[in-house]
Amino acid sequence: MPAHQDAPGPRERARLEALLGSPTARAARGLIGQVLVRRKPGAHRAVRIVETEAYLGEGDPAAHVFRGPTPRTEPLYREPGTLYVYLIYGMHHCLNLAVDGPNAPGCVLIRAAEPLRGAGLAPDACRGPGRLCLALDIDRRLSGRHVFEDNAPLTLREGPPPRRVRSAPRVGIRNAAHRRLRFFDPASAVVSSGRPGVV
Repeated sequence: MPAHQDAPGPRERARLEALLGSPTARAARGLIGQVLVRRKPGAHRAVRIVETEAYLGEGDPAAHVFRGPTPRTEPLYREPGTLYVYLIYGMHHCLNLAVDGPNAPGCVLIRAAEPLRGAGLAPDACRGPGRLCLALDIDRRLSGRHVFEDNAPLTLREGPPPRRVRSAPRVGIRNAAHRRLRFFDPASAVVSSGRPGVV
């Protein structure tokens, strides 16, 4: 089994935990290039994150927690690295990671990723948050799980950093859409390029 399909070692995990515990925009930028591994019996799939969006917690009008905690958003108030998965348009799931710290509900939406060799996915299978969740079989049943729990169904590994990371306004939202809180690897062919319809 390739190394990226195993759980991270102590030093790697410590670096990733520090990244996830950093302020939301910094975490969203730092997640570019990291690797998500969907672990299922006989079907491990690894993808490199190439596009994210930051949602800054209760002070961000575009964030789900803008008006405070709800049963749905409770995972965002847990430890950094907790998964928050929700459904949009009644059909597309979106994967998010809690960041910043407990009771500081920063959120990073994973917008796009590149499948790594051996994933068995088409190059554009994870272009857009809805397609990413479909390709990795991610749905609301994973909401509240943690990337570093024992036998985590979805874990995080370090990946090759991009040569550069660019920022742009968030897409697909109305409130505070002007904020440059979307981060992406400009060398990747699967980022959304600002198109709000890519789900």
